[in-house]
Amino acid sequence: MTERRQRSATESLLAVAFGVEMAAILFGAIAIAGLHKQQWLEVVITAVVLLAMLSLAQATLRRGLHPILYASQALLALPVITEPMWIFAWVLCMIFWIYCLLKGQQLDRRKEQQ
Repeated sequence: MTERRQRSATESLLAVAFGVEMAAILFGAIAIAGLHKQQWLEVVITAVVLLAMLSLAQATLRRGLHPILYASQALLALPVITEPMWIFAWVLCMIFWIYCLLKGQQLDRRKEQQ
């Protein structure tokens, strides 16, 4: 039986960040769809696409900081074009994601030095 590779701190923290982003998108979509009942289908489709992209990014996370990770964060800004209220969720997600990325890298460097 092969040993499982131990996850780095960056992987663990970014996995948490992706989970928080997915929850923010889900609840944001529910709130925005409730406010704009005429465009509810557009809001739901956008949320599903964003959740799929974040799921793909989370699946590629164990292969390192793949470009899909960064592209997923950029795609989170796309709904802002049609619905300005998404900017609040996007800014909070970006702050949390960047913090997790930097803190994870700092913890990984500290672990390597020991």
